[in-house]
Amino acid sequence: LLILVASFSVKGQDVSFSQFDLNMLYMNPALAGYEQNFRILTARRNQWVGITEKFNSNILEFNLSSNIKKRRISGGEINWTGGIYFIEDRANTVFKSYQIGIVPWTFHFQLPKKMYISMGLQNTLHFNTLDWSRLIFSDQINEFDDNVVGSNVALPAFYTQNSFLDPSFGLILTKHGTLNNKSNNTSYIGFAWHHLYPPMKSFYNDQGEATKIPQKFTFHGQYLGSFDDVVTESFNFWKISYKHTKQGSNSIQNDDLGLSLSFANNIQLEGGVFYRVSRQVLEDKEKASLMSESIIPTIRMRLGIGNNVGMEISYSYDYNISKLNNINAVATNEVSLNLYYFKRKSTICPAQGEWGNNKKWKNVVFN
Repeated sequence: LLILVASFSVKGQDVSFSQFDLNMLYMNPALAGYEQNFRILTARRNQWVGITEKFNSNILEFNLSSNIKKRRISGGEINWTGGIYFIEDRANTVFKSYQIGIVPWTFHFQLPKKMYISMGLQNTLHFNTLDWSRLIFSDQINEFDDNVVGSNVALPAFYTQNSFLDPSFGLILTKHGTLNNKSNNTSYIGFAWHHLYPPMKSFYNDQGEATKIPQKFTFHGQYLGSFDDVVTESFNFWKISYKHTKQGSNSIQNDDLGLSLSFANNIQLEGGVFYRVSRQVLEDKEKASLMSESIIPTIRMRLGIGNNVGMEISYSYDYNISKLNNINAVATNEVSLNLYYFKRKSTICPAQGEWGNNKKWKNVVFN
């Protein structure tokens, strides 16, 4: 893997969501069915509203049934789940990008000593459109006046759109431990490999390596801890989340680190803050420049809205502390709404382990 990471050159970057701890399929296909049986996730990211060419990204995600296939193996179980997501990404009025990510299978293996391993495969259909009528070519500019004349550029027959398939792979290892032999703690580490075969992203012609989407590697992890009896009446759990992304050998690498705390109540509130730092590897591959990018306060609310149904509302604000500064960027807002449906029967769920250990929802839905 280290040799592969060092062998690719940079071309561009994928969209990155601040609330990556929501276990999105977009980040890792092994997260399909990881937390609960059924889930619908929606999120909107409006980046740098103070800049004319701001970036807007929307995602809609479905986690399908986690009981497609189940059987006993070596004292544990195997579970087969799936999922699908849609992403709309707009940088301006000229270029629009759409993605349909299909996770046909994700296997969750129950291992001894309260461990689980999850493996998922994903295939994404990219569909991009380009409005050439909004572009001005050099031969359209009249040097004597401000009129724009017709262009002599010969455009190909199918220049307004392109589409391609893009496979990805993900792996997660989960471990459940105990604190004072009572409160269950959960930790996991994950790895995702996107753009296994770097696709060509070009409207005009095949320009070789210059128009390929570089492979992306994501390492992420999370520790969800419990409290002892002294503070459990006020606080439900605390959580540390981390994500590292690397796309291309000379790209800007992002590290996100977050800490949050959940208050125990019938309407559960979770508050926290994330910190994002970027590292750009220079051309000589020996020097790297570090840049603090943003501080991201986040607030999240969970409540029950029906029989075995929970709703999660989340908001985060990226306060820019880089050279762009927050005065120029103004704001980056990210809002998400998630719906969960819980089945009351014992199934494999790496996020909670044994049935009834769901620390996020037991005070909200299971009380």
